[in-house]
Amino acid sequence: MPRAWALILFVAGAALPATGQPPVAPAPNAPAVIRAPGAAPPNLSPDQPGRGGRPTRLAAATPAGPHKLDRHGDPLPAGAVARFGSVRLRHGDGVAGLGFTKDGNHLLSIAASGDGFRVWESATGKEAARLNVLVQAAALAPDRSVVFVSDGKARVWEPFAGGRVRELPPGTLPDPNVSAVAVHPGGRVFAAAQPTGIALIDITTGERKADLRVPGDQPPLRIVFSPDGKWVAAAGPRTGVWLWNLAALRRVRTYPNQGDQIDFAFSPDGTRIAIAGGQIALFYTDSEEAVERFNPPDNPVHVARFSTDGKSLFALQQDGTLARLDAATGEAKESWAPPGGVAAQAPLVVAANAAWVAAVDDTGGIRVWNPKDGTGPEVERLSVLNDPGFSADGKVASALTAEGKVVTFDPATGAPDATFQIALNDEGGATWNARTGLAVGIGKVGDETELHVVDVAKKKVVAKLPMPAGEFPWVAFSPTDSTRLGVFTAGSVAVYDTLTGRPVRSFDVGQPELPKVGALSPDGRLVAVTTNPVTVWEVATGRKRFELPGSAEVMGATFSADGRRLAVAGTDEVVVYDLRVGTAARRFRMPGGGGMTAAAFAPDGTKLATGGDDGVVTLWDVASGEALVAFERHEGPVTGLSYSADGTRVISSSFDGTALVWDAAARPAAVAAVAGADEAFGLLASPDAAAAQRGLTFLDRTPDVAVRLLGEKIAVPAAVPAARIARLVADLGSPEFPTRQAAVKELGDIGAEAGPALRAAAAAPPNAEVRRLAGDLLNRLAAPVTEPDDLRAVRAVELLEGIGTPAARELLAKWAAGPRHHRLTTEAAAALRRLRGE
Repeated sequence: MPRAWALILFVAGAALPATGQPPVAPAPNAPAVIRAPGAAPPNLSPDQPGRGGRPTRLAAATPAGPHKLDRHGDPLPAGAVARFGSVRLRHGDGVAGLGFTKDGNHLLSIAASGDGFRVWESATGKEAARLNVLVQAAALAPDRSVVFVSDGKARVWEPFAGGRVRELPPGTLPDPNVSAVAVHPGGRVFAAAQPTGIALIDITTGERKADLRVPGDQPPLRIVFSPDGKWVAAAGPRTGVWLWNLAALRRVRTYPNQGDQIDFAFSPDGTRIAIAGGQIALFYTDSEEAVERFNPPDNPVHVARFSTDGKSLFALQQDGTLARLDAATGEAKESWAPPGGVAAQAPLVVAANAAWVAAVDDTGGIRVWNPKDGTGPEVERLSVLNDPGFSADGKVASALTAEGKVVTFDPATGAPDATFQIALNDEGGATWNARTGLAVGIGKVGDETELHVVDVAKKKVVAKLPMPAGEFPWVAFSPTDSTRLGVFTAGSVAVYDTLTGRPVRSFDVGQPELPKVGALSPDGRLVAVTTNPVTVWEVATGRKRFELPGSAEVMGATFSADGRRLAVAGTDEVVVYDLRVGTAARRFRMPGGGGMTAAAFAPDGTKLATGGDDGVVTLWDVASGEALVAFERHEGPVTGLSYSADGTRVISSSFDGTALVWDAAARPAAVAAVAGADEAFGLLASPDAAAAQRGLTFLDRTPDVAVRLLGEKIAVPAAVPAARIARLVADLGSPEFPTRQAAVKELGDIGAEAGPALRAAAAAPPNAEVRRLAGDLLNRLAAPVTEPDDLRAVRAVELLEGIGTPAARELLAKWAAGPRHHRLTTEAAAALRRLRGE
């Protein structure tokens, strides 16, 4: 990650803990997508140009038509038919902060990703509002607005007042690198933690009210105002907890803080501060003395919160239970587990009067419950689901839970049906085949460990296979032939007959230092192994048929139903190989450049479904390479995909504990036509990924015209003289502000050509101002592409690389000979290296 931001949420001065997982650094002009209560999820397609192969399909359209509701009354993604499980109190890929509104009726959550904020009804878990935005830090204000920092700018979101987002004036933040935010209980001032200290800022005007100096060079990762508004505390890992007197604007105390986990909370009257992160400790705010007679239990505490009356401390303990401690003595009075008996994890928040408690459970979902009786919203909470699929007749859908249970459900409604515990008598992973009803995992007979093939519904072991020595293998069924099973290890592959348990063929695949993943063809005749390059073997003869060069890191492989094609998933693309000739026929890259996690062919082989770590499922036309439709989306990475036998539906499972059934016949919404090549060229510079994709698609269909047009309209730029760049860098240290300002503007316009001189100046600056200005310019160079000329250059190179004709390569070579470090030069040179296979 470019930057490691701590994500911390605050409620009216009471701090809420981060998870310890920093979010992705925000991109400039990150999209803020607001959804009103009950509305459908947004369709986000960030512009991240791809690398190599045919043109990346950056923005496949979402299906047309109204959104349906799942069996709980929550909206399904466009194109989805049914959902198994629930998205209530599920928030993206990891919850980093939680906070109740003052009345306790709503819960705000924040995710360590572009999923931003969600607002939930405390009593039902139903989503009330959302804001999708990349967040650096955030705080919930007393008036239920949210103060947050995104791409270095301060903003205020009003989820209960129409969802308006207000941006504070430019220059509100002294430094865009904000690691924590808190709102004063009076609601008029917020604190922003930065590398140089803590700035106190007016929420309405953006006026800087005061600055608090932080000792050392560790920026705070947590800030908390006392409820009475007299104190503010902050801390970083292993820094101690600093306390400032707000009346005097002076740091007055430092309390000991052990470990990297940072959690502390003020008592309601502001006279005490509780510090957790191991053994809980309680201190007075008017001295550095520990509170007398406070002796907490030995059970380590991760998070602690005072009750509204200040007489109790709610402590989240290491064993996942919530304890109520006497705030005067530390004596444990009672403890509770979240509903369902799962373990609770930070972050933790307690509503006013302890009407509700919220934390994250070990499935990654949010748990809300009343600590007095353990009741809370009725939410289906499942762990990670894998191996989704349909029965042979398509009437039953199923998936495998992380605990080794097969869950079945109605694919038309998502209503749950029977659940089966796989009859294995030892711990270990399992693999499930929905079409055949078989599972395989580790079993034991006496002291001997074996692989057992189980008929799950009948709870019957149908075959016993020898366990490979020294490691847990990867196991793959033939998709439709229930008699064939492949066992993949680091040095070899064995194919077994599941009826007899006897080996059919073994292969020494080489590269024993690498773990292997693989697949069997539907007819059981071929085996693909994720060596590097990928190898394909004939089961009947044991002969290696092909070596298929592809991605440096291979995640998995799957055959088409006729065995003629093999899709190999890498970290950022899927390559489809024609097994009749052993060559790459098509490359598919995720919209937005995300990582691939799953792939599946349609029964007729004409379409390919892919799933990504962003939760998006995309359907591709294998012949043309076009993205037909992008289904937006799961609330976590996609873990598996499968088509129904008739090809009309696709089922996907996810890390979020849900499975979605999609209409595979769904078509994209209508896309505006492009009038001609000139309009298409103009669209290449658009900041709108969907508009740019229209231009790419138009030009890709007329490759000769595209190469000629790009050659005419994009000239090799003239190099900026080195002496001019050196003069501008020197001007960064000028004592005259207008001179410095003019130099910053021109160096920003020059762009990457100025990079080496700026890096040299930042490494050995003559003064602090040069270091700051050069660092700011270098951060702009490292940020995602946003300037129109740069966007056009990146997309034009992508287009030529995908076309790949001699004329396209000649134009790339011409551009690659341009000024060193220029965006067009470096992109073209990289494309040529990829085309040469370097």
